[in-house]
Amino acid sequence: MSRNIEVGSFAYRYLCRTSSRMNLNHLQTVEGSIGRCYTLISDDGERTFAINEGEMNNLRPESIPSEVFEKSSALVVSSYLMRGKPEDPMPKAVARAIELAKQNNVPVVLTLGTKWVIEGNAEWWQQYIKENISIVAMNEEEGEALTGEKDPLLAADKALEWVDLVLCTAGAVGLYMAGYTDDSVKRETELPLLPGNIPEFNKYEFSRAMRKEDCTTPVKVYSHIGPYLGGPLEIKNTNGAGDAALSALLHDMAANSHHANNVPNSSKHDKPYLTYSSLSQICKYANRVSYEVLTQHSPRLTRALPEREDSLEEAYWDR
Repeated sequence: MSRNIEVGSFAYRYLCRTSSRMNLNHLQTVEGSIGRCYTLISDDGERTFAINEGEMNNLRPESIPSEVFEKSSALVVSSYLMRGKPEDPMPKAVARAIELAKQNNVPVVLTLGTKWVIEGNAEWWQQYIKENISIVAMNEEEGEALTGEKDPLLAADKALEWVDLVLCTAGAVGLYMAGYTDDSVKRETELPLLPGNIPEFNKYEFSRAMRKEDCTTPVKVYSHIGPYLGGPLEIKNTNGAGDAALSALLHDMAANSHHANNVPNSSKHDKPYLTYSSLSQICKYANRVSYEVLTQHSPRLTRALPEREDSLEEAYWDR
């Protein structure tokens, strides 16, 4: 964050529009501008970004506070953070954050950002993800760039070679999730079985995600959901829709940590699950949040979501 913030500046507006629930005490100050990103949208809806980086890549490793990892639910990093000038300290700061997360058994989540970061360097990213990442979030184009698979389901399945959980948004097709659970706790869906390149792939979508290494007998589980209400009548802006879907997953992971800390003897924690809800339920939640972002011009939600609808599956888990 800029050290000297003036009324009306970009930094001032950022602070004004940021929820008071967000802890900004750990921000590192810099001399100069915070970065700015301009979204360029053509008449047919295609978009690209122009970035004035300012001082945004000058986060120093020593500015990463180790104490916050002791009670964290996830560490989120972006592929963008690995770009920049050779002298930028940001990659070293990311490496320190990931190391602290590993020491505290905190899942590391990577958002792929854009296919242009991955294309031409897929093997490097595959190895990096295998060594450092627990969960990957991507869209279908990024998934194809990373895995070589055009089908989002097969791309998510391929990514399970390197990570424990995958969230893949696929535009008008909806979104997919893929992960692992232990054979002893897998749950069959009560929804229709879906066709695909993996036949009846959603058979165990009522299962909750686990790290592969925590499973005695790991089983791959998948889920899919089409766009909420078929998609909005008018898409105002696609900026933030994928991040909104990821935020739903992160919220569910945080809920799992919160519940485990407060009700440790609950049957919800008979295994070291990554999520509080099943893949199917998270798909519904992520889908709903993305829909709200698509219907507005801001990538941040500007209104509260309605109460979560009751579902057959919630009743199933309550039993």
